[in-house]
Amino acid sequence: MEPRQFLYLAERLAEHGAYPVEFRSAISRAYYAAFHFGLILLREMGFSIVRNASAHEEVYEHLNNSGDDELAKAASKINDLRTRRIHADYELNRADVEEKKNARMLVHQAARLIETIEKRCHSENRRKIIVAIQEWKNRFRSG
Repeated sequence: MEPRQFLYLAERLAEHGAYPVEFRSAISRAYYAAFHFGLILLREMGFSIVRNASAHEEVYEHLNNSGDDELAKAASKINDLRTRRIHADYELNRADVEEKKNARMLVHQAARLIETIEKRCHSENRRKIIVAIQEWKNRFRSG
């Protein structure tokens, strides 16, 4: 499955939803669209990311240590979106994740994150990004 399918569903839920569960689900699907997109690109670039719950943190760390300012900002925003996803999925007393305007904003944010990650990872700086992440991983392992 292609991660943009999660984004497509998130957009439909955020735009056409009428119930809190739809807005919560839109936020959740938006996060997973951005997360899986980053995960797939990192794996395509040759990085081994675990296949368990730690993958969320690994995607963040890899992007954050890419030596690319835009990817580092995207990593931070993905982390923020993950927090909002946790609120939507687990904190049933939170009203902010049940509002259409918030769901729409977060879905749009996820779409922009996907665009940024794709643009930066397919840019002329791709090789520099790979080298920077590999150097970070080497320092991380030896430190």
